[in-house]
Amino acid sequence: MQLFSPFCPSCRENLARNGDSFTCSRCGRVYPLKNGMVDFLTSLPLSDVQQVVQNTFDAVAPSYDNAIVRLVESLSCPWSTYTARLEAFMANAGGKVILDVGCGTAFPVGSFIPQTSIYLGVDISLEMLGHAKSLLGENLNAALWNVDVERIPLPDSCVDLCLCLMSFNVFPNPHKAATEIHRVLKKDGSVYGTAFLISPPEEILSERPIQDGLIREVLSVFDPALWELSIETVGGILFFHVQRSVKA
Repeated sequence: MQLFSPFCPSCRENLARNGDSFTCSRCGRVYPLKNGMVDFLTSLPLSDVQQVVQNTFDAVAPSYDNAIVRLVESLSCPWSTYTARLEAFMANAGGKVILDVGCGTAFPVGSFIPQTSIYLGVDISLEMLGHAKSLLGENLNAALWNVDVERIPLPDSCVDLCLCLMSFNVFPNPHKAATEIHRVLKKDGSVYGTAFLISPPEEILSERPIQDGLIREVLSVFDPALWELSIETVGGILFFHVQRSVKA
């Protein structure tokens, strides 16, 4: 797996590679490599709420893939419909820089990443990223970073496509997450994501349902005069897409 050149999430400086770690020349923070994945969270403290999210998904990582299928189908959205929409979006991702925020195990998107794309998955759970590494294998130009979405260690306007699959159901501060996504997205980029709107009939994952109004609100960081937001629901699953307006 090829490694992106990360910025320091704390002070936005380029990081220097030093063996199995990266060091910031400005603040001196050291970010180690763990099994090929950059661990930013050793040097960056998480809030109490973020730590709960991290611990929860570390624990569910081995069963997450099956759980997400059960969750989607329990909300009257066939899994084949869910994956077909994602696959259709990813069909246009060839040669693009893809940022997957809250990537988890990279399931199911890992199956749809074009060989010519550059994929970066960021997640707060190192355990989830370990499963993503196994799914992605060594054939893709991909990197995985253990960091929270409120501090994406990338420069401005560098991402073509951003994926947010069930991520807003998890983010402690979705407004900050949306602001960071907007910052790193190119002016002609796009965002594609999903969320679930109602509680499943049984507790499958400790994620919270959200209202589509919240999605519209947090994504209003993308100026409606310049960006188009499209939303559709299938059962209790919401699909959303932000792209540059043809009038812009």
